[in-house]
Amino acid sequence: MTVLPSACTDRPHHQNRQKSIIIIGGGFSGASLAFHLAAITDPANLKITIIEPRPSLGAGLAYSTNEDAFRLNVLSDRMSIFYEDKPHFARWMEEQHSLSNDPGAMTENGQIYARRSTFGTYMAKQLAPLLASGHLQHICASADSAKRCPSGRYQVTTDKGEILEADFLVIAASHPLPALPAPLQKLQQSGDSHTKGLIANPYQTDALGQLLQETGKDSSVLIVGAGLTSADMVAGLSQHGHRGNVTVLSRHGLRSRSNLRLKADEPKPPRFFGDFLNPAETSAVRLLHNIRWTIREAAQQSVPWQSVIDTLRDQGGEIWHALPLSERKRVVRHLRTFWDAHRFRLATQTDDALDERSRAGTLKFLGANLTDAALADNGHGFIVTYRLRGQSETITQHFDAIIITTGPAHGDIIGQCPPLAMLREDGLIEMDPTGLGLHTSRTDQTDSTMRAVGKDGYIADNLFIAGPLARGTFGELMGAPEVTRYTETLAEVIRQAADRARRV
Repeated sequence: MTVLPSACTDRPHHQNRQKSIIIIGGGFSGASLAFHLAAITDPANLKITIIEPRPSLGAGLAYSTNEDAFRLNVLSDRMSIFYEDKPHFARWMEEQHSLSNDPGAMTENGQIYARRSTFGTYMAKQLAPLLASGHLQHICASADSAKRCPSGRYQVTTDKGEILEADFLVIAASHPLPALPAPLQKLQQSGDSHTKGLIANPYQTDALGQLLQETGKDSSVLIVGAGLTSADMVAGLSQHGHRGNVTVLSRHGLRSRSNLRLKADEPKPPRFFGDFLNPAETSAVRLLHNIRWTIREAAQQSVPWQSVIDTLRDQGGEIWHALPLSERKRVVRHLRTFWDAHRFRLATQTDDALDERSRAGTLKFLGANLTDAALADNGHGFIVTYRLRGQSETITQHFDAIIITTGPAHGDIIGQCPPLAMLREDGLIEMDPTGLGLHTSRTDQTDSTMRAVGKDGYIADNLFIAGPLARGTFGELMGAPEVTRYTETLAEVIRQAADRARRV
């Protein structure tokens, strides 16, 4: 990488000179890519730089929380920076004696669901030697702009005024913040960075503590969105001593399902059950029928449905690849909500927190659409109007607080990220046709796969997409195991590209 005083340079390439790469985003995707890229390249040949505003690499939104109630929804022995060594994180936890500081991580049957922050610490420890050696450089800043120079290299400017240039660019941008539903947008008062009682960013540090200071532990809370983040909010509220009523509102009113619970003396079922690749379906309807049939077949053999869903995750990339674009869009439009409820399952501790509140009558899930919202006349709380699913009449209700957990706004990733907006203006990137992220190439040839697809199908050979933003092309890419598998492959693709460039 080169730090420049001004605009793009247009210097010629020199044979065998050191190449450089900038990774925009240092959450799990960007950090995992940097880790695996460093493992297979010589620092004399490739300089690796991550631009990430957080002081620690690898945590991102998911693992940088300070809330003890926010736990991984995957067992610790299945989380790792190495795809083929899934117990790596679990062994690290044992070496660090993590359970002595978090005895609640272990369930009654001996399963371990670590705190999200613990995994963030683990990731930082894996990157630390690379930072110390200089093979990896961390620019603690946000990327403000990105453009391709006449030379074919990329120039990135940070919010601290640094101007950097590199031969390769990787977009590993963070998950966009949840989109504020249209009826709630007017609640964010003009010129005011904070509206009392409203959490628009559930990942903000100490958001729940501040909320309860403002509204009290008996406050009524509306949570908009019913995914994993919603469940985290309920568990977090309980840990902070909240006693009031919580209403979780989403379009279908579905609650995330729980992970498999086993008794201590109960044999473990098979991790995977079924096969969805022989042959792979080309119809969304037939795929759905196959899934339902396989779940019934599993039940007849006393195998839980979770094993079927895990097979779908494991084979997800090839299943998705076999579906025509029109069928992918049908899956996103009609099945995504149901898939998310079964795929993004809850840690036992989080599920228990929801169950406890449901039994106490302080938690309910509603299938409804928001139609209007306003600040209460007395300045305390909000007046919210919604329509229950399948009904025509509306209901108006007062809430002391509102938390937005509608999930990452991937549909607006370009609009929310100025560097991406610039790259789109230059015709280098575009949204994926499914709306799930950025359009990414997928071929059997390493010289064009995993690269950004721009206007009219243009593919720049040195612009790559990492992590969940590529899931419109590669399918299941939201979980750490799938992202790890992807970044390990992408690291090899980039290594080969850098070697070819050095020989030019």
